[in-house]
Amino acid sequence: MKLFTLFFMLFFSLCAQDTYSHQKLKIALLVAPSVVGQYSQSTYNVALSTLMASKVPFELVSYEMKDESVSSIEQTLEKINNDSMQAVLAPLTLNGVKNLLTLNPDKPIFIPTVHKRDVGVCNNNIIFGAIDYQAQIEALLPYMGHSLAIFYGDSAVGNNLAKMTQTIASEAKKGSIPSTLYSVDTQGANIVKYLARPAAFSKKSIVIHLPVVKASMLASHLTFTGAHEHNILSTQINFDPTLITLTQYNDRRNMIVANSIVEQVPSIYEINSLMNNDLTFDWINYTTTVGIDYLISYLNSTERLYSMRLIDSQVIYPVELMKPKEFGFEPMMSK
Repeated sequence: MKLFTLFFMLFFSLCAQDTYSHQKLKIALLVAPSVVGQYSQSTYNVALSTLMASKVPFELVSYEMKDESVSSIEQTLEKINNDSMQAVLAPLTLNGVKNLLTLNPDKPIFIPTVHKRDVGVCNNNIIFGAIDYQAQIEALLPYMGHSLAIFYGDSAVGNNLAKMTQTIASEAKKGSIPSTLYSVDTQGANIVKYLARPAAFSKKSIVIHLPVVKASMLASHLTFTGAHEHNILSTQINFDPTLITLTQYNDRRNMIVANSIVEQVPSIYEINSLMNNDLTFDWINYTTTVGIDYLISYLNSTERLYSMRLIDSQVIYPVELMKPKEFGFEPMMSK
């Protein structure tokens, strides 16, 4: 199957380039595999498939860096310039983006992994495409009870999301909503300790900023201990079919998950599906397709296929609230 896929992609790409060679787009992938792991390959695969779906002639080249330091990025951008690449797709971490911005690059660059809010003012040639966790938390506000228990991973991202939730809830409720933070360790071992007193979570909204395995462990243990929580709320991180696999329906029956993977372009979705690239649940894969669509539109001066607006160099995604039902996720009616 892998050989067939590679042959198909190569054949399609060569055909497109042969037909339209006088208008070929040259797009670089700027990536540090040691930092982003599997996404170095998956973003390339998704970018390639999305370019194929557009039926425009293209050249996609991956420029791998040893890390995301200023020197590594600077050296790699120089190679990209020397190779006359026209635009850059850069799935970098927040630290990598901050280092990139110190160099003031002038090419069009799309960053599918970071939201502009996290970096502030920058040049207009850099477009940010990450989903908006703040917008998702705000969408969950109407479902938050009179007090919150916020579980989060012990990391910079987890801490940021936990504090963001506290701030948003406090400001919306004019400071009247009490909340308690629960930092979950790497293995999730302290979840059991936290739930030793299930009555402490009675009628509270449990807000989860944890990866799906730990989130499933928490939801299952809430059921096991007999905690009568108001509901369980989560953002994009748990819009994942693994949640359905790892929990019983009783564990998730009062759970609400915010999701921003809403709009799908049939031509882009179909070819990525054929190539086993998940655009339904993997948000970085999804935002990568949004980025390639943007770069094609920018370089060719054509309409984008996705309809999401760009405001102040940031893609604005809708937020849809989902219920994890017995066999999958279903949209819920607005409150």
